Amino acid sequence: MTLTQLIDAMMASGQTQDIGSHGRFMFWRLELGHFKATEITADQVDDACLRLAHRGKLKGGRCMTTEPSGQPLAPSTITRYLTTLASVYKWAKQNRLLPRTFINPTTGLEKPTSPIDKNKYLTADQVERLISAARVADQGWGRLAALIVLGFHTGLRLGNLLSLRWCDIDVEARTATVLCTKNGDPHIAPLTGRCIEELLKLPKGYPADLIFPGRTGRPFRHTKLWQKMTKIAGMPHVTFHWLRHSCGNQMARSGTNQAMIMAVMVHKTLTASARYMHANISDKQQTVQRVFS
Repeated sequence: MTLTQLIDAMMASGQTQDIGSHGRFMFWRLELGHFKATEITADQVDDACLRLAHRGKLKGGRCMTTEPSGQPLAPSTITRYLTTLASVYKWAKQNRLLPRTFINPTTGLEKPTSPIDKNKYLTADQVERLISAARVADQGWGRLAALIVLGFHTGLRLGNLLSLRWCDIDVEARTATVLCTKNGDPHIAPLTGRCIEELLKLPKGYPADLIFPGRTGRPFRHTKLWQKMTKIAGMPHVTFHWLRHSCGNQMARSGTNQAMIMAVMVHKTLTASARYMHANISDKQQTVQRVFS
């Protein structure tokens, strides 16, 4: 089946995502629709995204046509185009239109990223406020403080942390092994002494047990407890993902080179880790101003 046939079948099934997805489906039809879905490569998808970025935003023209507006597309918009294409392949596999073992060509592509808003990361003192609030708010589960420390000190995503089992932790080597990151690759995260200290405070389970389990043995659902904790800390707008950004920001401020930030944050390209380098540059500018003013 061609990609156009898959898209048409998905739309006919009523499984479209939103009104905006129709325009994104049309883009993929025009770009790659005539190819067999199983023969489309990641390079072709990547090239199509480059053309999309070069085209930029569209505006309505005469006779209901569209034309380039001269304005660039936000990285998040290009990501939505990629997500829309990925959803076609996911739907096709679920409905046995493609082999279950088929790996869709969007897998592993680095999604465009925007610079991190300087107001969306936390200082070390603010993280300590969260940890103190967690000890007050979390009287039942008893693991939120440890989860925050690991999130800030490792930069790991919440899903990776919640999937950790005791057998993934090597206390002597001070490492945590993540079997599959968002990029699809395994990763060994270094653990600080603070991380080890918090982990040793937790009730030790069997090697195959989750470190941060919920009541049913599945990963803990943190939302309600997190909201309670951030309210106590006076930071109700903060989400868990801020800890990841804060980790990258702290490394940049300390003078850590970009390649090392890339390795710790499990980025596949320097573009993603470059978002944090503004902090390093800012500190350097302040130093120069202080020395030569």
